[in-house]
Amino acid sequence: MTTRHLHTAARGLVAMLVAAAVSSGIGTPGAAPMAADVDGLAFAEEAAIRAAVDRVARSVVRIESAGVSATGLASAGEATPATGPSTGLVVEEGGWVLTTSFAVPTDVDEAIVVMPSESDPGGPPGPRSGAAVSRRVARVVGRDLARGIVLLRIDATADAGALPAVSAWVPRTELAVGQWTIAVGRVWSVDVPSVAVGILSATNRSWGRSVQTDASVSPANYGGPLIDIYGRVIGVLAPLPADTAGMNLGTELYDSGIGFAVPFEDLRRVLPRLKEGKTLAAGVLGIGYTARDPFTGEARIATVRPGSPAARAGLRPGDAIVAAGGRAVTRIAELRHVLAPLYAGDTVTLTVERAAAAEGGAAARPERLDLPVELVASLPPWQRPAVGIVPVRSGSRDPKRGPVEVAWVWPEGPAARAGIRTGDRVEGVIPAAAGDGAAASGDMVAVDSAAALAGLIAGGEVGRPLAIVVTRQGVRQTIPVEAAAMPTAIPADLGDWVPSAAPAPGGEAASVERLEGAEVAQPPLAVLPATDPQQPVGVVVYCDLPRGPVTEQQAAEWKAAAARHGVAVIVPGSTDPQRWGREDIAGIRRAIATLASRRAIDPARVAVAGRGAGAAFAWLVAEALGPVVRGVVLVDAALPRQAKVEPAEPGRSRWVVFGGAIEPQSPLAARIEADRQRLREAGMAVGDLPVVPGVGTPPAVVTAWVEALGLL
Repeated sequence: MTTRHLHTAARGLVAMLVAAAVSSGIGTPGAAPMAADVDGLAFAEEAAIRAAVDRVARSVVRIESAGVSATGLASAGEATPATGPSTGLVVEEGGWVLTTSFAVPTDVDEAIVVMPSESDPGGPPGPRSGAAVSRRVARVVGRDLARGIVLLRIDATADAGALPAVSAWVPRTELAVGQWTIAVGRVWSVDVPSVAVGILSATNRSWGRSVQTDASVSPANYGGPLIDIYGRVIGVLAPLPADTAGMNLGTELYDSGIGFAVPFEDLRRVLPRLKEGKTLAAGVLGIGYTARDPFTGEARIATVRPGSPAARAGLRPGDAIVAAGGRAVTRIAELRHVLAPLYAGDTVTLTVERAAAAEGGAAARPERLDLPVELVASLPPWQRPAVGIVPVRSGSRDPKRGPVEVAWVWPEGPAARAGIRTGDRVEGVIPAAAGDGAAASGDMVAVDSAAALAGLIAGGEVGRPLAIVVTRQGVRQTIPVEAAAMPTAIPADLGDWVPSAAPAPGGEAASVERLEGAEVAQPPLAVLPATDPQQPVGVVVYCDLPRGPVTEQQAAEWKAAAARHGVAVIVPGSTDPQRWGREDIAGIRRAIATLASRRAIDPARVAVAGRGAGAAFAWLVAEALGPVVRGVVLVDAALPRQAKVEPAEPGRSRWVVFGGAIEPQSPLAARIEADRQRLREAGMAVGDLPVVPGVGTPPAVVTAWVEALGLL
């Protein structure tokens, strides 16, 4: 039996239960009993739905966003719709109305509430005309930014007091998957509400902030109630984002059979704060995790943002969060379900397990700590610090565990000046003691991977000292280092500092291969260094000017550079010889997946690069691939005009470098300078590649920089 057949059968069964409910007079208080078999189950089902809607209809209003004149909004008659009408719900008498930011965006502080006529309780369905409606100005009192909810207050309280508020709601404890849901709106007709029927398909969506229904939910009924078969309010319909599916606007799923509602119980809890005029923002903790998968990954801390609630509470990299708010936690997803519903200003107690110092060579039992954390609305701007250590590569397939070996140090960087050398093994970091400007003693945080070391350094601050604990020839040393900003200039001789890759015995140093894949009509070429397949490689996707298919001769220009630095170079062609297109991004994504199936890839050394129009396209590729891309090279180009520059965070930051011979006084040079400033303000590391006269930016400079992406 298909899902659709099961759903139909379930509705038939529920219809019988509905008929019994209606015959008992449950639909509306005081309703006359109705025989279940008058017109059969279909009639009983319809009657129950209409009775449920009638119970809430007088509390459902139409919301029109108002354009405000230079002198302010004087009356409802002067209002002009700004974004189209939507729905609202009267939650308390006296003119208190909840709606969503879809109807009243954050830059709008007034709206029009259109109330149904006194003679119409909400039905029966069908066209009505000539009934008087009441239009009143409402002002924004409070906002819940985390859920997109807005509280309005109707100015003219004389007739607002006659508008009834919702009379019954469903506690969260009574919600169950499969129960009937009815979405109610008031847009198309002021006198007749719109109705969509479905079931409750989930009770804990949007990381605990919403319930889910398969009723048809659209902008018309955002802000309206989702009710049960008895007319009780389950929640307020809202365009919450489905970020786990890559949908972050909150409106992509409308009329799709997937809709969300903020539970009314949750809204009642914060209603007093909204009535006080407060703006409620999502609470932020300020940590990053060692795992990348938010569903199965362990809730172990990799980074702690300086100045964050986590830092003030004493959380450290390496701590494993085992409980939050009294609920056991093992995965990141479980922790997010506890934290996401909380607001800035809320306090939650996190229970962590922290590795204790080893005694006599034996590992001690982890220490368990309860740490209260007060969440905030936003974190201070973050700038990526660096000490100048470049670890030995580690692959995504089998990351190495244990002390981190130093492959090389950045020339003239803090680590080089402090005396850290190639071959040193980093065992831990001693963060700076708060406020004394010196490294703390006896408080080492052990590291067992390059990712853990990266998290510890990223949690520091530019200009603040720390200490690196290394073992050199069996002797442990503690070396003070002061973190600096990421380099802004790439040395012309960087390739001389980067260790050469060890080629596999025999054969060519690098080969050109096609990355064949399913449904790929024009597979890109890849230049692969002839190293041990188990030895992790860096990866750069190089997008030149659009020219259609790429020839092996064009790809072969990268062979020497790829072999020297152990970097795989993917050289895609453009589907259209005149331009790069969105369809080419999908091909690049599949090419990287194909390469990953053949060779071990170091996730810290993945970049995209391009020249001219290919550089602008390379940035769009980086946007599409997200945190996978750690660096971007833009040669003879600025950012595309539609580029998105998100604030940098530990684990979600890129190193962006510009290259090429550009006239200093040209419009392009001015655009690039503006882009540099924009990227710096977002906390990104920004630099410049050296240019060789008459050559431009050689391939070996690009591949050396890809190896340098491992810089910590």
